[in-house]
Formats: sequence, structure tokens, C-alpha cells
Amino acid sequence: MSKQALLILDRFCGRETHPIVSGTWSIFHDDAIEMPTLCIQIRAGAGIDLHEDTKKLSAEPSWEINVVSADMKDSALQPGARFAVPKGYDEQQGGFVTNFYYWAHEATEENVIEILARNGKSLQVRLSGQTIDINYHDGSKPPTHICVEMELKHDPATMRSMS
Repeated sequence: MSKQALLILDRFCGRETHPIVSGTWSIFHDDAIEMPTLCIQIRAGAGIDLHEDTKKLSAEPSWEINVVSADMKDSALQPGARFAVPKGYDEQQGGFVTNFYYWAHEATEENVIEILARNGKSLQVRLSGQTIDINYHDGSKPPTHICVEMELKHDPATMRSMS
């Protein structure tokens, strides 16, 4: 039996975890910006380990990262490949390229996608990034660091959800 993948949120007050419910990827041609885009979407369930300030929120987070590149193609998704998305909002790439939802939508910064293994259309990946603290959106707390290591299934319906 394989170990349950977890979305890990390292906050100013310690670590929180959420079990992964699903993870998908696709490469599609984004007509709005006329570029190929790798879209990764993950959904997590209710938290396993939470702090007092987030228990009452009953959050089931989701995270989307889009890599917009003229060179993006299926053959680029091989073990050892690494993609950086430093900013969650990039006007040249059509606006928001990331979205992290906890109880509000926020962009993520310093995103890194690492392809660890590939089995047909399934990708074993490590994703990392950071966002404003998930419960203090006023910037008064250090950023929340996000990471997950998991298998993504190919789904052609996985497409960028924001601009």
C-alpha cells in the first residue's frame, strides 16, 4: 500500500498537513497568450494536523501552478526536469499563473516544480512555493511555505482557471 501524499504548510506557528485528494496535469495551448502551458492542479482534504487558528476554518486547500513557455511540450517532462515560476502574477504570461485557495484565493511565489519520475502519462513531482499566511492576510506574519511530493495523473481537462 502506498503512503498517502500530504500537502504540507509550514507556517509561523508550525506545520499543518492536508491529505491529497487528487492531482492532475496537462499541457494545452493557451489561445489568450498564444503559448503552450503546463497546468498542474491539486486538491487536498480537511487538515490532519492544524493549529487553533485554522481548525475552525475546515479548509480543503487547492493549488494551481501554470508554466507558460514557448518550449513547453510533453517530452520536456522527464525525470530531472525543473521549472520555476517565481511570481504568481506575471502580466507577460497573461496575469495570474498560480492560485492557492485555503479560505481565500492567493497567488504563490517562488514556485518550483521538479519531475522526479515518469511512468507513461503519470508524473511523480515535488512542488514547492510560498504564499501569504493562510489565516493572516494582512502580511503581519511570515509567509506560509507549501510543499507536496505526489503522483499527478494526466487529464486533458486540466486547464488554467484564472487570468
